[in-house]
Amino acid sequence: MKKERRIINSVLIIFGIILFLSGLWWYRQARFLQRLDVQKNEVPTLFIPGYRGNRLSFGGMIFRLDHYGLGTKAMVVRVSTKGKVKFEQRRSLKTKNPLIQVLFANNRDERLEAVQLGKVLTMLKQKYQVKQVNLVGHSSGGNIAFNYLTNTSAKKSQAPQVMKFVNIATTFPGKEKDGKKLDPQLSILNIAGNIWNFRTDGGIPLDRDMALKKIVKPYIKSYQAKIISGSPLTTYHSMLHENGEVDRAVAVFLFKNGDQVPR
Repeated sequence: MKKERRIINSVLIIFGIILFLSGLWWYRQARFLQRLDVQKNEVPTLFIPGYRGNRLSFGGMIFRLDHYGLGTKAMVVRVSTKGKVKFEQRRSLKTKNPLIQVLFANNRDERLEAVQLGKVLTMLKQKYQVKQVNLVGHSSGGNIAFNYLTNTSAKKSQAPQVMKFVNIATTFPGKEKDGKKLDPQLSILNIAGNIWNFRTDGGIPLDRDMALKKIVKPYIKSYQAKIISGSPLTTYHSMLHENGEVDRAVAVFLFKNGDQVPR
């Protein structure tokens, strides 16, 4: 009996520590979004996860932006392995800064996903009269967005115009000459992680991430870069979309007039 009590007490202590650390982590990340004022617009923002990405990839960021009144989780879009698109509308797309989570069943083929993204955008315009959108991509999700943006279909009238693109922790090898294909009205925010000033996020070297500037800046409306420095707990490659500082940079860039992100 005493042994069972010790085990139960140990489990409760461990559980309590986990809850405390989780609460502390949440508080530290949430402070970046508290008292942040943004403007309301009706341009939907689509969130595109990376390799093998799922609802958890951008689920936290979308929840936090919604929770703090900076945006509204309005829709989840699911694309089947055969390319069938299903829209799950939660709120009106006319609400404050509508947020759309895009989920691909075939989530390991960025070129195919770029084509499917084009289909999603075309259907958004046809079904919901969406004329403009923003894109946010993490890791290969950034490649999916960039592949779409440099495809001729992105400039067709059947698809909404992409106004802003947030790239998080992505490189673009072989794309050095593709910047000229971008819409000249496009604005880009490029976010990279820098663990303990080792100039890497643990997956991508900082210099390779920042090389996007040379590819796109001469051809678009504006380019900004934001380097997130810290420990692996907050700046590791797959943790950047859980980082409160990243949340704030994304919100300021997308929803605040002037969209100048603090360095």
